[in-house]
Amino acid sequence: MEAAHRRPGSFHILYTDGRTTYVQGTASGLRQVFHARRPDGGHAASDSPELLARLCGAAPRIEMAAWELMQPTLDYGLTEAACWTGVHRLMADQRLRMSGDTVDTVTWWRPPAPELSVAEGAPQLRAALDAAVGVRVATAAGLSADLSGGMDSSSLCYLLAQHGAPFQAFVEQTVDPNHDDAKWAALAAREIGCDLTVFQPDDIPGPYDGICDTEGVLDRSVPHSLSTPYTLIRNRARKTAMARTFAATGATVHMAGFGGDELFTVTPAYFSDLYRTAPLKALREIRPLARLRRWPMRAVMRALASGQSYGEWIDEQVRSLHLPRPAVQGPTVQWGPQWRIPVWATPRTAEAVRSLVRSAPDGIAPQAPERSVHVCLAGQRIGGHRLAPLRELMQRQGVLLSLPYMDDGVLEAALSLSRAENRPGVSYKPGLKAAMQTDGPKAVLSRSTKGEFSMSVHQGIARNRRSLLALFQDSLLAEHGFIDPARLRSSIRNSMRPEAETSALEVTVGAEIWLRTAVSPGSVPEQFLGKPNQALSNGS
Repeated sequence: MEAAHRRPGSFHILYTDGRTTYVQGTASGLRQVFHARRPDGGHAASDSPELLARLCGAAPRIEMAAWELMQPTLDYGLTEAACWTGVHRLMADQRLRMSGDTVDTVTWWRPPAPELSVAEGAPQLRAALDAAVGVRVATAAGLSADLSGGMDSSSLCYLLAQHGAPFQAFVEQTVDPNHDDAKWAALAAREIGCDLTVFQPDDIPGPYDGICDTEGVLDRSVPHSLSTPYTLIRNRARKTAMARTFAATGATVHMAGFGGDELFTVTPAYFSDLYRTAPLKALREIRPLARLRRWPMRAVMRALASGQSYGEWIDEQVRSLHLPRPAVQGPTVQWGPQWRIPVWATPRTAEAVRSLVRSAPDGIAPQAPERSVHVCLAGQRIGGHRLAPLRELMQRQGVLLSLPYMDDGVLEAALSLSRAENRPGVSYKPGLKAAMQTDGPKAVLSRSTKGEFSMSVHQGIARNRRSLLALFQDSLLAEHGFIDPARLRSSIRNSMRPEAETSALEVTVGAEIWLRTAVSPGSVPEQFLGKPNQALSNGS
C-alpha cells in the first residue's frame, strides 16, 4: 500500500489478502472513507455516507445540523462525526482494517519534518506538481481549468500547457468593479498561451439563485446531497451552470486550485511553535506582523506565552460558543480561529455542539503536534469534507472536479519546506513562488491583490430575500430548537453587513436544506437517491 501511495494523483487504496481488507483515503482528506456495520453483522466501507446510510438503514443525526451551524465550520479532530447514525468517518491519517466481523484502524501517515530550505525543496515541490498535473493529462478525455489570475490556478494552467494538453480556462467577473481576477487572468492566459472564457455576471446565476422559490419550495432540478449539509450552498445553481459549460467544451475533468491557500500560507500560529524553543526570536519576528495587523504587543505576548494545549483550547472554544463575536480580532496564533454559533442560534445549538465534542471517542487530538502544521492540515481536511457536495454536483453534470494541491505527494512536498522561510511576513507563498520562479508565469508572481466576492453575495441576498425568508417560514432547524426563526428572518430583512453573518447565513441555509432532504428522503426523486460511488463489504 505504501508503493501505491507514492504514485501521483488522488485516489483511494484498497487491498485484501482474502481474509483481511484494508481501505484508506488521502492524507489531505479529499478522498474520504466512511464505514458502518451492516444489519447482518458484517461491515461496509464507502466514500459515500449516503450510500452506507441506505445500505444499513441509518437515520439522520439531527444534532449534526447544530454542529454545521458552528462558525467557522471546522472539524478539528472530531473526524468520526458523520451525519448518519452508525456511520463513521475515518480520520485522514488512519487506515481501515476489516476482518470477518471485526474492524479497527491503524495510523498510516504522519506529516514530514520541515527539513528542507525553500531553495532545496522547491525542485521537489515542482516535481510533485508536475507529476500531479501530468497524471490528469494522461487520464482525462478532456480538460478545463479555473484561471483566476492568482498564483495557485495560474501555476496549474501553466503546467497543463507545458504538458501540451488542450484545455479551456475560465474566470468569473463579478459585479464588483474593484474585483480584478479577470484582469490578472487575461495577463496569465496571454503568457501561458491558453484560451480564456470570462463568465460575466449575467452569464450564470448569482449567489442564492435557484435554491428555492418565493414560497420556500426547494428547487430540485439539481438534487441536494443527503450525505452532509452543503456549506457552500449559496453558489449551487452557479456551479451547476458552470459545470455544464465545462462539459460543453468536451471536458471530463475540471482542474481547480482549491487547497493552495491552506498549503502554501503558513499561519501566525507558527510563532507559537517558535516561542516554545526561542521565545525572544519569536517576539522579534512577529513584531512586523503585529504592527501590520494592529495587534498590541502586550496581547501578542500573552497569547504566545499561554502555552495552551489543544485540549485546553477546545475547552475554551466550547465554553464561549454562545458569546458575541469580538469586534476586533486578537492575535491569531492559537490552534485555530474562535468558534462561534450564529446570532440566531439558540442555547440548544451550543449545548448540542458541546455534547458532540464531549462524545469524541478517543479524546481530542490535533492534526499535528505543531500548531502551524495542525492549522494547515485541518484546513486541507475540512476543505476536502466541505468540497464533497460540490464534487458530487459537478459529477452529475459529467465533470470531475480535480484538485492537484490536495494530492498527498504535493502535500508532503509542501510540508517538507522550512516553515521559518515560509513564515508570515516573508513574502506571499514563497514555496510555490520558488517552485514556479524559473519558468512559470511571471505576471502573477508579482500580484499583491486577491479577489473577494462580498458585493456579489450581498446582491444575491437582496435579490433572493423573499425566497430566503420563505425558506425559514416553516423551518426544521427551528422545529428542532436550533435557531430563533424570528431573529434570523430579521437579520435577512435588515441586510447583513458583517462577513461573519453572511457566512453564517450560508451554513444555516445548508443545514436547513439537508434536514429537509434527509428527514423526508421520499421527497427527492428516486433517480437522485442512489448513484453509489464506491462501496465495499467484508464479513457476513
